[in-house]
Parts: sequence; structure tokens; C-alpha cells
Amino acid sequence: MTQLRLISILVFGALAICRVGGAKTKVLDSRIKDVRKVFVKGNNEAAERVREDLTKNGCLSLAGNAEVADAVMEISTDTSSQGGAFGSIGARNWIVSSTLTLKSGDLIWSKSTRGPDAPFNGGGKTAGKLLVKYLSKDAGCK
Repeated sequence: MTQLRLISILVFGALAICRVGGAKTKVLDSRIKDVRKVFVKGNNEAAERVREDLTKNGCLSLAGNAEVADAVMEISTDTSSQGGAFGSIGARNWIVSSTLTLKSGDLIWSKSTRGPDAPFNGGGKTAGKLLVKYLSKDAGCK
């Protein structure tokens, strides 16, 4: 019985190593490196946070309208709730999705993230902050 268990652990471990080694890396559209002015489209907490953080960002900047922007970042939100123990109120998680589209209409970047509500910070704002961080990194900002 212990030999069978050891063999199964070794087999599953080898499969896990093969799977990790064979995982594909997401290829970014190289045009994202040319984006510097971003117009943020969306009317939610996450979009508000992205606008705030882009005004503070040294590499990317917030555009006042889509005409002068290099790209449009559209942000949508959804929520899911986790049931609490013994019928209590559960926590709410924000699911925030974003796409970055060039003036030509080409989609060059997309990302989704989650953020739980906290007592003094909404989950949408947390997720919006993460989106700016991910976009800045992918755009080559330091």
C-alpha cells in the first residue's frame, strides 16, 4: 500500500513538473510600449481609481478625451458575494476587467483581477490600483 502511494505521488509530481515546464507564456502586443496617453472609459470605483493613479504615474498619463489618447482603457466591474458563516453577511468580491484598444480598434491588452471589500477601501478601488500596476509593467514603465 505504501509503495503504491509513493508511486502515485512520484507520477503526479512528474506530471506537475511537465505541466509547469510546458506552460505557455502570454505574448504581449509590442505596440503597448508606444502607449503613453490613456483615456479611461467606465463609470465605477475601479475606473475612478485608475484615473487617480494615472494622474500620479510618471510613465503613463490620463487623457481627457479619446481623441488625444494613444489608447482607450475600458473598465467593467461585476461583484460576487461569499456567504458568511451561520447565515451572517458575507464578503463581497469585485471582479474588474479591462481592455486597452488603440485608435485603429485593435485590442492590444486585457486583464482581469479581483479585489475584496475592506472596511476603509472598496474592492473595486483595490482592483483598479492593480490594473494600473499591471498595465505600467506591461507598457515598459519603470
